[in-house]
Amino acid sequence: MNRILFQISYDVYPEKRDEYLASATELVTYIKSNTKHDYMIVEDKNRKNSFSEVYVLKDEAEFDGLEDEMDDTIYGLTTKILGEFVVDGKTKYSTFYAIG
Repeated sequence: MNRILFQISYDVYPEKRDEYLASATELVTYIKSNTKHDYMIVEDKNRKNSFSEVYVLKDEAEFDGLEDEMDDTIYGLTTKILGEFVVDGKTKYSTFYAIG
């Protein structure tokens, strides 16, 4: 099976950037410490305050299990980010399958 890249992209209110960064850092640290997922949050080099959460998953089974692994801490931080910092609560989800 080929690896999967799952990406959640959104823009953050400029005036809430610092608060967002604190919550995003907490989320990254928690996921890296409490799951086996390859996860990061990145900012678009050319668009300040435009961020993507990126998972690199080993296969379809790991991708399918993402929601099942969402505990109270991940759910709380994700809800906070989407509800308080993301412009109009709008996100874009993309899934990419590796070739070769």
